[in-house]
This record gives sequence, C-alpha cells and structure tokens, in this order.
Amino acid sequence: MSFVYSVSSLNTNSSSINKKEELSEATKKKLKALNIDVSSVTSETEAKRIIAEEEAKKSEKTDTKQAEAGSQEEKLYNRIKNLARKIGIDVSKNENIETIFTKIDEKLKALEENNNNSNINVLRSELEILENEFKNITTGESSLLSAMDLLSKTNRADLGI
Repeated sequence: MSFVYSVSSLNTNSSSINKKEELSEATKKKLKALNIDVSSVTSETEAKRIIAEEEAKKSEKTDTKQAEAGSQEEKLYNRIKNLARKIGIDVSKNENIETIFTKIDEKLKALEENNNNSNINVLRSELEILENEFKNITTGESSLLSAMDLLSKTNRADLGI
C-alpha cells in the first residue's frame, strides 16, 4: 500500500501533515463510473463505502421498478380475467396469461361465427389492447433484466472477478 503525504502551511507558520491513502486502479475506475470525484476520497475503505452506497441506491431504484412492474402485471391479469368473465369464460387461479388470451380469442371467434353478440368488435379491441399491454410489460421486464445482467458483468470486470 502506498501513501501520499500532503503538507499544508498556515499563516501562523505551523504545518500539518495529512495522510491520504492511494486508491487502487479498480476503485478509481468504479468511482469514475459512478461520477464521483476521485480526489474527494481519502481512503480505499471510504471509497468502498461510497461505492456500496451508490450501488444500493441504484438497486433500490431497480427494486422499485420491479415492484411497479409486478403490480402492473397483477392489474393487467385482473383486467384480462374480467374480460374473460364478460364473455363467459371461467378462469382458474393457476392459469397463465397466455392461456387466458388463447381461450378469449377462441371464444370470440366462436361468437363471430355464430353472430351471437353485437359488440364482438369492442371485445376484440379490448383483447388486442390487453395483449399489447402484456407485451409491453414483458418487454420492459426483459430489458430490465438485461440491463441488470450487463451491470453485473461490468461490476465483476471492474473488480477483477
């Protein structure tokens, strides 16, 4: 471990010596990646604490986004179940969204063939809207997971793991 000594003199002709620990290159890179001024950090321990705090903040943001995505998916699932009930489909608790979409689509096709319902187009539009929302949520989750994986790989590379 190397140290940098700095001497600062005061007008009273006294001087003080400040001991400043030299940071590792990996730590400097990490601080720079987090937009933290390297010169403001005095020790490796302090740098690691700051890095951990910043990564915790990012993790909290990610957790919040995942929680929001989960609640969006629950709301969407309830809306899909309501649409299914509107057209007479019973949905069990363990059925996934894709299965429900398939059942709704089949039922709408059967209704179209029999001309049993005048607002089939409205129901078909509602189904398409719900399918698009589901695709958007799953795409967002996939993008979030990809970003987290990339961040993980970058962190491992920076730390030499």
